[in-house]
Amino acid sequence: MKKSLLTNIFLILFSLLFISNVTFSYVKPVDKLTELQEKIDSIVSELECNVSVQIVSASKYDLLYEFNPEYKMIPASITKLITAATALNTLGAGYYFKTALYTDDINISDGVIDGNLYLKGYGDPDLNSSDISYIAEQIADQNIREITGNIVYDESYLDEEYYGLANYYQSDTDLQWWPYISGINLDKNKDKYDPAALAAELLASELLEKNIKFEGITVSGYTPGITKEVTQITHSISDIITYMNKVSNNHSAITVFKVFGAKYKSPPGSLNKGSEAVIDFLTSIGIDRNSYEILEGSGLTRYNMVTSDVFIRLLKYMYDQEDLFNYFYQSLSVAGVDGTLRKRMMGTEAEGNVYAKTGTLNSVSTLSGYAVSRDNEVLIFYIAMNGFKRGNTNYYRQRQDDICEIICQFSRN
Repeated sequence: MKKSLLTNIFLILFSLLFISNVTFSYVKPVDKLTELQEKIDSIVSELECNVSVQIVSASKYDLLYEFNPEYKMIPASITKLITAATALNTLGAGYYFKTALYTDDINISDGVIDGNLYLKGYGDPDLNSSDISYIAEQIADQNIREITGNIVYDESYLDEEYYGLANYYQSDTDLQWWPYISGINLDKNKDKYDPAALAAELLASELLEKNIKFEGITVSGYTPGITKEVTQITHSISDIITYMNKVSNNHSAITVFKVFGAKYKSPPGSLNKGSEAVIDFLTSIGIDRNSYEILEGSGLTRYNMVTSDVFIRLLKYMYDQEDLFNYFYQSLSVAGVDGTLRKRMMGTEAEGNVYAKTGTLNSVSTLSGYAVSRDNEVLIFYIAMNGFKRGNTNYYRQRQDDICEIICQFSRN
């Protein structure tokens, strides 16, 4: 019996020792956040270029990942996020870009405009030929039969630096890539030649087609202080920034940049005034002035510079603005669905779950926006790659897409 008791005690002690050893040799599983960080590290560590990445939660605002957040990078077209946010905050969500027609004849009820028509543009980047036809129809609908004077086109709301920063800095984007920007634009100024004059000539032609007598000329000039508005055509800020961001239209971005510069200071709108408006806005939301240089609103110049903090704070601020966020969010391209992301991330968890802005210049590829995780948590991300040492742009875009898929696969549970 004593032997049996000793045997049992030995077996109990051995079992405890075995269990103890198993406990000490147990390896704790890697937590979900560490797993996310390690996966992204494995991607960025292989990139032969300058890389800066930062990811945070939109609601919790806790840092999930960062890599070289202090690097100053060329943002390229993600600059348009700054342009859109500044426009919404400076101009307001209810703002309309307009082109108006005035006359110096105070009484037009007799069917005759005894004087000039003034076609004045306020920097609408989306003004098109159909809009000019509409303006002519509005004149005809007011039973106007004759115009005795001239059509004066007034593009003075914006400055005469029509080609932005083209040829301003050495080793910058070539002139051929810079759009023509005027106070009166027409069909995105595709011909890059005096769209204000073309708009006035088109208006004259449309009036004649509607049997309105006009024997004057079209001429550049200024709208007098005392005039009567005949009609106007408008486009909403929502439509304009949506087109600007989804297709990454440089003409729209630079025009909007100058327009909010005019609103912030005074006409004529200019790149310098637009930059001042951006500085004031970014400073007001707590972004360090030393962390960026924004010289124009499209991202065409290689002399725009940012750190990750600029976009993380900007996107967080916009996320928190209940009255503005939907306009901002819906203006972004959706992965695998539309805009510049329509052919990216297809067939992955990122498809339909990433709303972002792309950016591309020679040896520059960027992506910034919002991603929805497996927990339906909205995450804010910024990815910038500058100075490619191997591969082409598509290689670096694919790495960005891989990071976005990892972000969308993330779960805290």
